[in-house]
Amino acid sequence: MKLLFALALLLAACSSEKSANISYDLDEPVKMEVFSQSYYTTMEGDHEQVGTVARIHFINEYSHEGLNRTFVADRSEGYLKKSYPGELAYRTPNLKIIVQGQKITDIIGYEDFDSVVVANITIPDRWKKQINQMARQIDLDRIERRRWEITHLLSGKVPLNANITAMLKLPTMPNAQIDSVLTKGIRRIEGKKCLEYVVYLQEKEPFPYFIWEQHISTVNSGKPFRSYHPKEAVYENRYEVAISLENGIPCSEKEFKYGTHGMQHPETGDSVTFKSQVSHERFYKPVPAH
Repeated sequence: MKLLFALALLLAACSSEKSANISYDLDEPVKMEVFSQSYYTTMEGDHEQVGTVARIHFINEYSHEGLNRTFVADRSEGYLKKSYPGELAYRTPNLKIIVQGQKITDIIGYEDFDSVVVANITIPDRWKKQINQMARQIDLDRIERRRWEITHLLSGKVPLNANITAMLKLPTMPNAQIDSVLTKGIRRIEGKKCLEYVVYLQEKEPFPYFIWEQHISTVNSGKPFRSYHPKEAVYENRYEVAISLENGIPCSEKEFKYGTHGMQHPETGDSVTFKSQVSHERFYKPVPAH
């Protein structure tokens, strides 16, 4: 009975909170073990066909200077295993993001992506050649910048359960635009009090080659379109973030992308579309101090 009473008081205290204070200052570096899981699926009518599942472990070390990421292990599976550039980026042995305040000033680590990562994965040489042709350092940097900017949108006193879009200076993102930012409540994740918020944005992908190749190789309705070329894809993105009230480090991230993809026959000019659903989830766990 006493336990139930204590829980009731705790819930009442949490529900009475109207705002939270967000700060990214760190007195000393903090290490987090991160597990990232992604699903790449395309649609055959109402049937969702899973093509690639990426499961990757790495260590993030946060400090007032930015972030150091160290690759640990990859347990990906499915079609085009280890071939999506955004997932392969996690296999970079060490990545360093240098910041000034909440802004990134430099990203170091993708300069030798072809020779350090792509050359050492166990996939056919023709896939390696495709990746080397299509994965540019500027695009890998863009992925990191977008992730950092979205997980560092909030600062200072922030109202809970509110649409705070008008309060924010939204970043300018290549091929993407934030529509709205909504804060939710506070909950405990891995023993930390974390503020949850949702970012709604629209994205474009000028040449979505890998999801197109997955579609025509794993979905029956995609097979007749192997002679087509991929065109621009448009995504509706719901990006859910939870950050620690203690230091602003992410507690979890969930990204759900719903895409409409165009493809066109190079000779006849005929165009068709297909749908995709991509999800990214990243779970953060503190690394125990030794």
